[in-house]
Amino acid sequence: MELKAHLKRLAKKIPGTFKLAGALQYAKFSRQLRKAEADYRKRGDRLVPPPMLRYRVHRALDEASYTQNGIYLSGLMAGHIKALFPQTTGLKVLDFACGPGRVIVGLKEKLPGIRLYGSDIDLEAISWASQHLAHIASFSSNELLPPAIFAADEFDVIYSISLFTHLDEELQHRWLQEMMRMLKPGGVLIATTHGALCTPACTPEELRQLDREGIVFRVGHRGRLKLDGLPEFYQTTFHTRDYVLRHWSGFGIIESYLEGGVNNHQDLVILRKPEAPSHPAETLTGAAAACHAAAG
Repeated sequence: MELKAHLKRLAKKIPGTFKLAGALQYAKFSRQLRKAEADYRKRGDRLVPPPMLRYRVHRALDEASYTQNGIYLSGLMAGHIKALFPQTTGLKVLDFACGPGRVIVGLKEKLPGIRLYGSDIDLEAISWASQHLAHIASFSSNELLPPAIFAADEFDVIYSISLFTHLDEELQHRWLQEMMRMLKPGGVLIATTHGALCTPACTPEELRQLDREGIVFRVGHRGRLKLDGLPEFYQTTFHTRDYVLRHWSGFGIIESYLEGGVNNHQDLVILRKPEAPSHPAETLTGAAAACHAAAG
């Protein structure tokens, strides 16, 4: 991994080399994709999405690793949800940035009593999931910017795997605020970040920026050379633990920060929406509270 990152940094310093490498990678990927699609068509329609939809969320074309990763992630989410909510029956759970439902399928098997929803900006993935997984969850699309279609105080749990790892700082803040709006008081957001265990992929310049600012938004290939087929705003973001604790605490209560909490790679953050005060006067202070009490 370190050698690969070093060679990539060297290529970027030689004019044209990075684009040439991207073009060669694109040609190789196109051949692999055609073969994977031909194999998929031979096997017929199943509950596994076609190769390109798998690649967008998994960065690999093979079906076996996609399925295994979905099993692992659904087990991880189920474990955290059960720890946070011992009684899971009836919980409303949103997979935000769900793709074609990689995690949703296994999560419903592990927590059959929950009510599942999935949302994503990828219309093709949502279309496929709506056609093939409607018996498991309700799917809808979202735009680049909030608001989402959901009501305020609607969900007990929102989980978002590998979303904040790809958004710039402004988009992160806007969606964190929106997720807090959608959560019920006391509800939780489970999200992942590229933390310290992912920094071997960073350049020296990026590491210095991380040290200074706590966040790096790396812009890589664009256009045809962006193999995942996702919008160009979707790039790669790294966070320090300190940055998340300082900045995300402005949106909710950080209950846990687990370094390497996802497959000893991405970090996992659990953010709880504060409970609503039991009496309106509790939101007031001083003379304002006294006036409110007198009026009552």
